[in-house]
Amino acid sequence: MGAKMRGRAALLWVLWIALVAAGAAGVSSAADQAADANGQPPQSAEYRIAAGDELDIVLPLNPEFNVRTFVRPDGKISLELVDEITAEGLTTAELTEHLRNAYSTELRDPDISVNVASMAARIYVDGHVERPGEYPWSRQVTAMQAVALAGGLRETAEGKSLLVVRRSPGGEQRAFQIDLEELASGEGESRDLFLAPYDTVYVPSSRVADVNKWMTQYIKDNIPVSPRRMVPGAALE
Repeated sequence: MGAKMRGRAALLWVLWIALVAAGAAGVSSAADQAADANGQPPQSAEYRIAAGDELDIVLPLNPEFNVRTFVRPDGKISLELVDEITAEGLTTAELTEHLRNAYSTELRDPDISVNVASMAARIYVDGHVERPGEYPWSRQVTAMQAVALAGGLRETAEGKSLLVVRRSPGGEQRAFQIDLEELASGEGESRDLFLAPYDTVYVPSSRVADVNKWMTQYIKDNIPVSPRRMVPGAALE
């Protein structure tokens, strides 16, 4: 077995050991990635409003009540004519229905639309990139684009794979591995992955031990430091 193959085998072995120890997470295969993302960006209907989002509330027949408002830290929004309403955790369709019910006490058959003007959601890029830190999320951003936003790979990057860690609403974590060599050649099943809000993209160094250290911190120890506290420019040693 050549040095290249031994290096890749060692990397995968370290990841497997770390994830078995964690128990609650696993590295998903390329097939799992396809099943999760279907090669498409997350659908807009799946996005749930978060604190800090900026919303456009439009009443076409009553434009005097149109408002652009931020979702406050308590998850509520302030409106014209009706009391404040909790928006956090709802889809735009669900919030629209809540608003129709609220405005129906003041207006006859209110016509309302809700649009997310700007999102507070972030993604995090860590490891051996030029500018580690947090970046704005959008439905179209992929893991590779996130690495580009962070200035690309450093000379110390392993350069063969990267990891995406995703936490479900229930707190369960999953780790996706993207094979950069397969992605570049177009061979194999590995594909770029569209990111979900608050995903962490990690670029390992050329030293396998660094991968083990990072997987222990982020997976086994259940991310003890909130990603929101990551400081841009603070690279993992």
